[in-house]
Amino acid sequence: EYEALKMLTLRKVAVPSPISQNRHAIAMSAIEGAELAECNEIPNPKKVLMEILRNVRKAYLEVGLIHADLSEYNIILKPDMRILIIDWPQYVTREHPNAMELLKRDIENTLRFFKRKHILEANSQIALDYVTGRISRLRL
Repeated sequence: EYEALKMLTLRKVAVPSPISQNRHAIAMSAIEGAELAECNEIPNPKKVLMEILRNVRKAYLEVGLIHADLSEYNIILKPDMRILIIDWPQYVTREHPNAMELLKRDIENTLRFFKRKHILEANSQIALDYVTGRISRLRL
């Protein structure tokens, strides 16, 4: 996870900055905010969803990493309404045999949350095409 956070931070993906590692513990920058699951009212859910998808895209295209366990429980919404994607120990690379399946699941989990909690629908195949770079822009 430490190595993943270092690579993601270098490419400016919205993750906590790793500071140090010792065996199974990672010291990282302070995290302010709440899990997305705890946020009942988001002033602009479309903007937050777009920021999540932009960061998932950047992690995939620029770093070659997939979270592989993305949900509303490991996305932090900061007081300024920006996000942090946390808990990367299950990450896989683009080359992993199940990479596309895991990426699709990450996207579907996120979209399902926004549909259920914020009445915001998005097509998962179009979102996947955006994240993988098949299309360059996404409109929600």
